Amino acid sequence: MRCCSTLGLALAFAAVLGTALLSATADAQVFDPDRAAREGPGFKAGRLVLHPGLSVGGGYDSNVFLQSSDELSSFILLVQGYLDLATEGTIRQSEGDANAAEPQKIQFRGGIGADYLHYFTDRIGGVVGADAHINFAYNPSKVFSLVINDEFRRTARPFSDPNTQQGTTISYGRNMNTASLNLVGRSKSQLLEGTLGYTNRLEFFDANIYGYGNNISHRVPATFSWLFFPSSALVYNVEYVNQQFVNPTEIDTSPTLLSKNNRVSNMVGYNGAITERFSLTAMLGYAAGFYEIGQSFDDVIARVELRWQARPTIGVSLRYDRDIRPSFIGNFVLFNRIHADTTFTLMGALQLGIKAWASFYKTGLALSPDGTLIGNQPIREGTRVYAGIFGEYRFKPWLALFADLGYLADFTDFRYVGLSSDVLLDPVADYQRFEAWLGIRVFY
Repeated sequence: MRCCSTLGLALAFAAVLGTALLSATADAQVFDPDRAAREGPGFKAGRLVLHPGLSVGGGYDSNVFLQSSDELSSFILLVQGYLDLATEGTIRQSEGDANAAEPQKIQFRGGIGADYLHYFTDRIGGVVGADAHINFAYNPSKVFSLVINDEFRRTARPFSDPNTQQGTTISYGRNMNTASLNLVGRSKSQLLEGTLGYTNRLEFFDANIYGYGNNISHRVPATFSWLFFPSSALVYNVEYVNQQFVNPTEIDTSPTLLSKNNRVSNMVGYNGAITERFSLTAMLGYAAGFYEIGQSFDDVIARVELRWQARPTIGVSLRYDRDIRPSFIGNFVLFNRIHADTTFTLMGALQLGIKAWASFYKTGLALSPDGTLIGNQPIREGTRVYAGIFGEYRFKPWLALFADLGYLADFTDFRYVGLSSDVLLDPVADYQRFEAWLGIRVFY
């Protein structure tokens, strides 16, 4: 049905946009946004399906603290588990199959997950990450839906220099909770669709030395789409964001200038299939940020992604993003990123993937609270690159061996001057990291 096709387009666009808004630093730890697509059939309990999973593996990190010199490397033991709960058919219906049945009136998915990382170095204690999520949709008719989501994520891997001179470092725990409510309305013909929502995002750190970065954001997004082919749509997005830091007294003594702000952005463009094998997202817009102190911004933003499904088992994606995000240095960061990835499946059991991106970034004026420069240059400007290859071999429909190899680097001439890097929320300028993982996972 067209309503399912339209909803599928909206969900797909929201997914890729949400991915684009994730931090460029490699701090993702537990929650896998693609977990639903990689799970097994599950255990049925009435209308609900349980999906448990457990992973055990080992890894190596060549630069644990993302340092520019005197890097500390370590082997890592990983233990990860999760339990998801979903209404039967929720996942399949959310994929946007044009021939799917009408969505259930109530759709639900929730879950919890946790992992434990043991570093084989006395500089880091046991690291615990976690996630929890709830996704609820109420579809009383074809023309109206109510969607409520809440996602909690905790990462605890080091994100900057060691915060103690010797011995075990203080916790790098970073906790983020995002709660949203969206009202979705459609025309009876299912050609027009609009979404209006509210999102509350809270970010806070375990350690008091990072408490100056605790912040809360209020976001009001709206999306309008016009379906002019069964799998193509014109899309317009607009949003307003208000961000405030919850510890005003600590901001006055923080190492970098931070300011409450208001941001607005809007984008218009195309999202959908060009042919059976090619699909395209092309968006162009404008964004502006108004900061109480420090530098503000206004600039053009854009997103272009071309996806090629060469075969049912081979997919390729090329993407360009130009966006402006909040930053703990200079209020904001403007970046241009080129991204490419491919995934392919062999013999129905072996899945391989390659991902690479290069991001050319530039922050606002990098100042301390007293208005002096914090570096040898007025702004931090540089290039951040990532290249990785991953694979998974399924011995059984519920048992798989996984491997991951990645390289992350930041290249810049910017250097901090007169700052203690052990309390910074951004990694020091100019670093490289090699990372490798190998393990086995059981899922159902």
